[in-house]
Amino acid sequence: MTPAVGAGLLSLSAAVIIGGVCNLIGVFFLGESVAKTVGNNFTFPEFPLTLPMVFIILISMSVWLLIVSMKGIPISTTQSIVGSVLGIAILEYGVNSIRIDTVVVVVLSWIVSPILGLLGGYGFYKLIQSFQNSRFLKRTGYSDYERQEKYATYALAIFLLFTVFSRSGNDVAKAIGPLMALPEIAEDPFFALLAGGVGMCFGVIILGRRVVKKLAKDIVALSPTSALAASVSVSIIMFVGTVMAMPLSGSHILVAAFIGVGFVNQEQLDMDSLKEIGWSWIITTPASAVFSGALLLISRIV
Repeated sequence: MTPAVGAGLLSLSAAVIIGGVCNLIGVFFLGESVAKTVGNNFTFPEFPLTLPMVFIILISMSVWLLIVSMKGIPISTTQSIVGSVLGIAILEYGVNSIRIDTVVVVVLSWIVSPILGLLGGYGFYKLIQSFQNSRFLKRTGYSDYERQEKYATYALAIFLLFTVFSRSGNDVAKAIGPLMALPEIAEDPFFALLAGGVGMCFGVIILGRRVVKKLAKDIVALSPTSALAASVSVSIIMFVGTVMAMPLSGSHILVAAFIGVGFVNQEQLDMDSLKEIGWSWIITTPASAVFSGALLLISRIV
């Protein structure tokens, strides 16, 4: 919902409430396939995640996300959950328990998807600007800047709903993904999806405003048209990735899309904020892995 706030379409409170409610809808339509990828595809079948391991993974991921969200940093849920799963699986079963092919594919998605987000934000914004400057708009009297921005606002509202729908199917699914390693939940994931959706809904409303505010105000100034370009890029990439059951990082894609639209206008980017976000991305996976492994050791002692 960040582009809506940055462009002045919605207030911060309205954005997080709408985003929270839309999470509940999207998770039931798109969430199950991504959840199963996270829960079942990182370790070989002979090295299952047990109930105590799943519990520790959820604690590790929750604590890390809570700490970083309190600081308003747009952390990657994907990196946190993958790090937590890998850390506890390696400590419990060894490196041979990890499906390297799955890890490589997911890590590559963390690299490719932000690049696509940046290119998409840049390309869509250039396309919108070209359309605004076309002879058609000038002949029909639609070259007025305020009117163009007004139309962009309407389109932005549509794509934001589509973005939240796609992201909820991906983000909520990743949050409850470890539960899919438990056969009784994998057979009937309804209540797991419901719990994840409700939890994400309240999380967006209570903690999400800090992250939305930071992204909307600190990285680059947004107009309705630039916000629309970023939103189109994010919505398409997230929807395709979710349909393909790929656990993508919406935070990576969104920040990259913002950078892309900033390049078009040659606007000054807030490098301090970008560095802070970049470092959080670098340390999230290893920090989550170490934390989940430490919790497993502590549980054995206790």
